[in-house]
Amino acid sequence: MLVGAGAILVGVALVPLASAGTLALHAEIHWKGGDVACPGGLPSTVACHPHPGRALVPGLGEVTQAYVFPLEQNAMPPDCKAKGGFNVLGYRARLVVNGKGEIFFAVSGIPGCFFGPPPDTVVNNTQPFTITGGSGRYVGASGTGTLTHVGKFDPSYGHAVGIDTWTGTLVVPGLEFDLKAPTISGAANKVVRAPPGARTARVTFNLSARDDVDGSLPVSCKPRSGSRFKVGRTRVTCSATDTSGNRASATFTVTVKRRR
Repeated sequence: MLVGAGAILVGVALVPLASAGTLALHAEIHWKGGDVACPGGLPSTVACHPHPGRALVPGLGEVTQAYVFPLEQNAMPPDCKAKGGFNVLGYRARLVVNGKGEIFFAVSGIPGCFFGPPPDTVVNNTQPFTITGGSGRYVGASGTGTLTHVGKFDPSYGHAVGIDTWTGTLVVPGLEFDLKAPTISGAANKVVRAPPGARTARVTFNLSARDDVDGSLPVSCKPRSGSRFKVGRTRVTCSATDTSGNRASATFTVTVKRRR
């Protein structure tokens, strides 16, 4: 039985609360499932499925999700068991923030009967969580919230895929979360002439970004500076992201005219 559940690093949002050291958490993390051996101490009737995923979370940075989703297949009413149903057990989870530390969670189980069309079961549910601590910058972390799973079986991958949505409040004593995006400069419309007889022109431009915490940051643009632009108008989209996951964007237009 292949099982998936889940609910960024693509839509991710973190909203600041009033007090320093507090973050309203809403992070969506895309994952791909699979099958692994369960942690020690669980009975043989439990099946475990990892939900690895990564997202860019404003206020935190690059976040990696780490936990296994445990399903109990015997401890349930006979009518549920006969249908191939299962209970969702509680488990420990971590959000690993790149270069900064970890946030620890205790996720509560959900009693009941969950099942889907054989041979592949997908779990869509919401579980309460408690933040039990952390490491690095997140020592002493606390808070509560919910983890919502949405998943489906992907035949091309052979396992379930989905999105995990973490929603709640994260409190870290003495830590002020950075939620201010960088500032991008130099996004100005450009008009250039194509060489005689040419249908394109090579166009260069120079943008810069600065962040209150990280200082100077690189700017990524599509199309890139130095690309060949066709005659006509082309919109260029640029972005810069700081180490706390705050993203700024800017656009401008490149107009290429035929040389008379």
